[in-house]
Amino acid sequence: MTLVHIVLVKFKAEVAEAVRHEALKDVLALKESIPSITRASAGKNYTDRSKGFDWGWVVELESKEDLPVYAAHDAHQAFLAKYKPMFDDVLAVDYEA
Repeated sequence: MTLVHIVLVKFKAEVAEAVRHEALKDVLALKESIPSITRASAGKNYTDRSKGFDWGWVVELESKEDLPVYAAHDAHQAFLAKYKPMFDDVLAVDYEA
């Protein structure tokens, strides 16, 4: 079964819009570095239903066994090191589809 990894973030107010877009570009680029990623999408919320989570991405992996491999991968760790300090809050959901 496919593992669907959904992440919603609230960036800190002082983070520039250009940096937020760069984060989305970088999350999509993880697909080129992490072989178990089968699909990735990312974008900015445009409704008033997000409770302040204004950016999100979805990463699909081949199986749930790939989640710890993805999480520990150097490319993912580099992404976290760069952007996690810029997040005010993060919400992640993982499920099999």
